[in-house]
Amino acid sequence: MRQLAALIVMAGLAVSGAHAQKNGDVSACMLGQLALSDAETETAIEQFELCLETEDLTPDQEVGVYAAMGAALLNEARYREALSAYNFAFAIIDTQLAEVAEPTLWRNRGIARLQLGQTEAALADLQRAANEIPDDVMTQLNLGILYQDLGRSADAVVAYDRVVRLEPDWMGAWINRSSALLDAGMTGAAVEDARRAVELEPDNGTTLNMLCWTLIQDGRAQTALPLCEQAVALEPESGAIVHSHATALEALGRLDEALPLYRRAWQLSPEDPEITEDYQRTHNP
Repeated sequence: MRQLAALIVMAGLAVSGAHAQKNGDVSACMLGQLALSDAETETAIEQFELCLETEDLTPDQEVGVYAAMGAALLNEARYREALSAYNFAFAIIDTQLAEVAEPTLWRNRGIARLQLGQTEAALADLQRAANEIPDDVMTQLNLGILYQDLGRSADAVVAYDRVVRLEPDWMGAWINRSSALLDAGMTGAAVEDARRAVELEPDNGTTLNMLCWTLIQDGRAQTALPLCEQAVALEPESGAIVHSHATALEALGRLDEALPLYRRAWQLSPEDPEITEDYQRTHNP
């Protein structure tokens, strides 16, 4: 069961001050940048679109505006539009000899491509970003997710190792590495990472569920069960958490109690293939 805690962060590029003022008024370019800095991403997108329509920008400045707009679109989960913005930025770079001001351009385009299922292209972008900014958390986090998607669990563990090193106080770093360790068959290590996540956030349903799940995979369902119950109490509408609870009960020979939970997990998360498989296995023998 995958327990990924990936985040999308904004990484807008500053627009040159040469166009910050026009006739004494703040330009759309600057308003967009200010809105992006304040996490007002919808406003930022509108202002950047106006900026591109009305301002006379140099190629480098235009790259910066497209990059910043792409970051805002990523934050709004408008991945196809974000990819288009980044592709425009790279087209300007390629045709007008503009400079890539920040390697986060590669990272953010890789994130958009990852979200759109463009695996090979996403990998190329994220690896390029990793070469230039090896200690960037978002690059390594998304590389780890992509490697897991590709079944490259050892590479995912390496990427998440860097995330843990860079952000040891973030529970998501430990959860993601725990997930990759499970994929790699290193169950004991996965349990220890999940335990560390619980130490950081003991009242979080996600951390409790990860420890519950890794213990089940380690053959310790009896130890896992109370953790599963705590996780469900905290997040009763999570299909993944209800599924873990059902799995612990089945592992303990309490299938009659597990059956309605498998059904409930499937009702909550019918798109999850593992949950659907267990529901069909237990309800359609």
